[in-house]
Amino acid sequence: MAYKDDNEEIECEILESYGIFSRSSRFWNKEVNLVSWNGMPAKLDIRNWQIDHAKCGKGIAVTREEAEELVILLQKILKTKPGAGKKDRRSSGKAQPSAKAASSGKTTASKKQTKRVYQVPVTLEPFYKELKLPLGAGPDDCKTARNTLLKKYHPDMNTGNIAYATQKTIKIKEAYEKIAGWWNSK
Repeated sequence: MAYKDDNEEIECEILESYGIFSRSSRFWNKEVNLVSWNGMPAKLDIRNWQIDHAKCGKGIAVTREEAEELVILLQKILKTKPGAGKKDRRSSGKAQPSAKAASSGKTTASKKQTKRVYQVPVTLEPFYKELKLPLGAGPDDCKTARNTLLKKYHPDMNTGNIAYATQKTIKIKEAYEKIAGWWNSK
């Protein structure tokens, strides 16, 4: 449902909490809940929530039938060995580098320049997308992308839509922190 005003309040009611499957050091949790949005029928909801449920991040809300289909799809994905398919299982449709080449840090050629591609968890994909980078880009590329995007979306540079620019810079910083945290743990 499209809203005319981005500041319009969206009401939600968590009817049942099924659990937390990931915790962040920044007081956010990835949760599965049964949620009613704006008085609509409740749906299974997967998204980031602040610990006190005062705010939530992007996520998905699915009906029971959609959840059943999602479970079947996830079971297929989890049974498949990483790099076994010719096509990338993610939405890009591009061929995946072999697991051996990716883990060894071999380079992959592109038209512009040669960059290293590393084997990183698929769970980091949304954060790489936020930085507009392919999954597996190195820490230096992530830092460069973060700095470039922060310059582009900084609220001082987007005085016409400060609220959007602020949210975008927060997401960029969080994405970089997640990726950098993973790299630092290596």
